Amino acid sequence: MSDRSREKSVRDLWRPAMPRRELVTYTPGLLLTDDARRLPSGLRTAVQCIELANLGVNRAIVTEQAERVLQSDPARADAYGPWLAVLALYYTGDVVSADAQCERLARHPSWSESARHQNLLKLLRARGSLISGDATRAVDLLKAALADEASTFPACLAIAWLIEALVHLGELDQAHEVLLEHGLVGRLSAHLPDRPHVLAARGALHMAMGQFQHAVDDYTACGRTLAALNVVNSAVLPWRSRAAFGALAVQRYDLALALAEDELIAARKWGSARSVGTALHAVAIARRDDSSVPLLEEAVQLLDLGQARTELTQALYDLGTLQVERKDVIGGRSRLEAAGAVARECGNAYWVERVRQALTRLSGPDNGRALTRQEIKIAQLARAGYSNQRIAETLFLAVRTVEFHLSSVYRKLAISGRRELATALGSVAA
Repeated sequence: MSDRSREKSVRDLWRPAMPRRELVTYTPGLLLTDDARRLPSGLRTAVQCIELANLGVNRAIVTEQAERVLQSDPARADAYGPWLAVLALYYTGDVVSADAQCERLARHPSWSESARHQNLLKLLRARGSLISGDATRAVDLLKAALADEASTFPACLAIAWLIEALVHLGELDQAHEVLLEHGLVGRLSAHLPDRPHVLAARGALHMAMGQFQHAVDDYTACGRTLAALNVVNSAVLPWRSRAAFGALAVQRYDLALALAEDELIAARKWGSARSVGTALHAVAIARRDDSSVPLLEEAVQLLDLGQARTELTQALYDLGTLQVERKDVIGGRSRLEAAGAVARECGNAYWVERVRQALTRLSGPDNGRALTRQEIKIAQLARAGYSNQRIAETLFLAVRTVEFHLSSVYRKLAISGRRELATALGSVAA
């Protein structure tokens, strides 16, 4: 199947709720292209709510408006007003309220008896599950929604969230198959529904596969698309912080720091614990100075407060890795054990194993000794798929020298070869 026909197959799963005219605002899963004054009052309020959230202002008002939509029985009966209202609650960081509203909707007759409503509810529950760290449940819900071809719902958004959840579970081959199956490789149409989320999900997959420049390209394209739609708020998509990690991996340190600090400014303006914690995590890693550990500790506290356990696991892992690198082995071990505890609570076997490997390295004969700069460079290139010959040519070394350094890397990281580099090298090492 050609890329064009695959992309068409994705579009066929999605139908806009309104006739195409002029874009009002970015409403995930819904293309509103008509005069907002003609919308039903509940949906109009929900759209205004999302518009404020996109701008990253008046979080308290966004919460108030979202709850108003969800308390109105006529509005609850509609599909898209509650859909946007619950999404807005997730943006505010009030995961508990958003999850509770999903349960209320599930008991409403209009939602329990309609396939379209049920699939939208699956997507909302999947989003809440991924934020809370239960990526396995998110995958199950999203696959179930996508399997129901009879229902009109935002397929592109579901596909993007499915890829993101699979990446967090370490199921990279599955995530790549989803991308290929739906024709979402290569250049994406500017008119693809929910293009920013697709780009962000693809960027996450590139990052996990060690294709860092591709990840940076996708995340920055996501940012340009959001900027054109007047979306400033990192709670919608934290593309800057994610791009910052990719920029670090390709040694574009100034870009990484600029992206991370820009996101932190926007996140503090919005004020949700999850958004600020996510941005602080990126700033800490990008700075790599004496402020990094305190910033990461603050990020961990905020992510815990915001019940953002997906990001919390990663922040704890990076904090532990950084402390070990700074010779605080006891502190680093404690943080890594905490990351493992969160991963076990979430049922994420991939992160449980990743933390176990990191703790094993601490107990190994090298006692957690950090990689040298040369070893890091060689390991990064090996993880990116370079052969020993190409690494030697890139770094102007002898092939035998590359082999010697890689053997040292494998010994220090307590791994058997290249396939395990992607999980053994944390963000700090990158």
